[in-house]
Amino acid sequence: MKIKYRTNLWAGILSLAFGAIVYFIIPAQIGLETRAVHGVTSRSIPYALSAVMALAGIGLLVQSLVLKIDEVKELELDKEAKGVFYMLVLLVYGIMFPQLGFILSACILGVVTLAFRKCKKILYYGITIVMVFGVYYVFSHLLNVRLP
Repeated sequence: MKIKYRTNLWAGILSLAFGAIVYFIIPAQIGLETRAVHGVTSRSIPYALSAVMALAGIGLLVQSLVLKIDEVKELELDKEAKGVFYMLVLLVYGIMFPQLGFILSACILGVVTLAFRKCKKILYYGITIVMVFGVYYVFSHLLNVRLP
C-alpha cells in the first residue's frame, strides 16, 4: 500500500502543532523562577524555541499552500512497517521502564532489538545483558546516579 504526501505541507502542519503543544505544556513542566534577570526566566528559551518552531511551520505552510513550492513523495507502508513496529517497541520500553526498573527493561529492550534484527549469535545476547549490568554499575555506584 502506498500513500502520497506533500512534504512541505505535512512538515509545516507537524511543526506548527508541535510548537503549539510545547508552548502550552511549558508552564506545567518548567517552574517559574522568582529571581528573573532582566525578564529572562527559566521559561524564556523554551518559549522562544516553541515560537521559532511554530514560525518555521507557518513558513512551510505558506510555501506549500501559497507559493506552491512542494514535493510529492510516496510512502510504502509495507517497507515502513518494521520501523513503525520498532517505534512501538521503544514506546512499550518507555512505559514499562518505571515499573520494571532499569536492569530488566534495558535487558528486554536489548534482547528484543537483537531478535528484531534477526541476530542468531547467542554471544551477542549475553554481551548485551552484561553491558546493561555494567552500565547500571557505573551509573549507580561510580557516578552516584539513581536509576530505577
